[in-house]
Amino acid sequence: MLPFQYIDDQLHCEAVPLAALAAEFGTPLYVYSANRLRENYRRIASAFAQLKPTICYSVKANGNLSILRLLKDEGAGFDIVSGGELFRVMTIGAEAGKVVFAGVGKTAAEIEAALRAGVGWINVESEGELRRVNEIAGRLGAKPNVAIRLRPDVEADTHHHISTGSAASKFGVPMEAAWAMARRHWPNVSLRGVHVHIGSQLGSPNGTLRAIEAALEFARRASRAGAQIDSLDIGGGFPVAYRDDDAPPDVEAFAAIIAPRLDSWPGRILIEPGRSVVANSGLLLTSVQYNKERIVIVDAGMHTLIRPALYEAHHRVWPVERGGELRRADVAGPICESADFLARDRMLPPMAEGDLLAVLDAGAYGLAMASNYNSRPLPAEVMVDGESYRLIRRRQTPGEMIASEV
Repeated sequence: MLPFQYIDDQLHCEAVPLAALAAEFGTPLYVYSANRLRENYRRIASAFAQLKPTICYSVKANGNLSILRLLKDEGAGFDIVSGGELFRVMTIGAEAGKVVFAGVGKTAAEIEAALRAGVGWINVESEGELRRVNEIAGRLGAKPNVAIRLRPDVEADTHHHISTGSAASKFGVPMEAAWAMARRHWPNVSLRGVHVHIGSQLGSPNGTLRAIEAALEFARRASRAGAQIDSLDIGGGFPVAYRDDDAPPDVEAFAAIIAPRLDSWPGRILIEPGRSVVANSGLLLTSVQYNKERIVIVDAGMHTLIRPALYEAHHRVWPVERGGELRRADVAGPICESADFLARDRMLPPMAEGDLLAVLDAGAYGLAMASNYNSRPLPAEVMVDGESYRLIRRRQTPGEMIASEV
């Protein structure tokens, strides 16, 4: 069953009509397909099965607790980048040993929380961070596994805002600086891993392969100097198609290039997919408020889905009820910013007040990046599983929005 399809001209999520969900829960509303989530995770696991990797879902893409629980039940570990994400994964009972704590700006409090939780890996991104981890671990009597995130100076084939492997990036450690870190003695950590991740929405596996080659050379060099690098974290970045005419390489294409190169690697391999697991599992439902010439004003906007305004990202927009002659229209939100458009120049039928639109492929970096800008409460989220569905985040009330202000 397709996650989103028309049945009798009514758009459905699995077997549930989206119009019924909008009537029950209101709009804006995020809707997710549980079966597409499972399918995406299993496809990645199958593609890389020969490597027997630890697959750590990247929580920053979508951290809803119900999505995390579903993926944990599928066998996923988790890639986290903050103390808040640590709290989320521990709340759903994640196996601490399958949690990787990455991120360029970990505070002392976050590091201490991770050490107390017993996370499997801390991926450090500077000598100062490694020094801090070593000091805190010594105070706590811990000895965590640590990986150095390399900056391999590889330009990713992607948008410059989501490229992370070049020499100008804030992420990772330059090769020579990483080598100097590996040669030093850190008594309170087990420096056992190397991490590379060159960006998101990658247009080719070639950049990842070059980064892996740099990581393997680093591991060989460190081993000759007496270090025990036995774990390789190759990141994620597998792309998804946001346009009808998109044809990005699928995860099998990445595996076909990467897996043979790592067949002889004797240690552990970690993979950190995020967008490729959740993006096409979710959509954003929104209702039409007004028509202004060719502009359709809806109740969702950059506060609900910021990707179009931030990255000029393209999302397909479908009417929930199909029918009528198509014409060009722009879809704009209610926010007092000129950039607040969800889509431009789309072919849509005539839209009347109260009609519903679905913004597709919004499962990743949608609600996760939403805000209360213009004092608008956060939307609700619903999970559909076959013919059943349930609310997995209630709509924020104005009172909840201001509850922490004193």
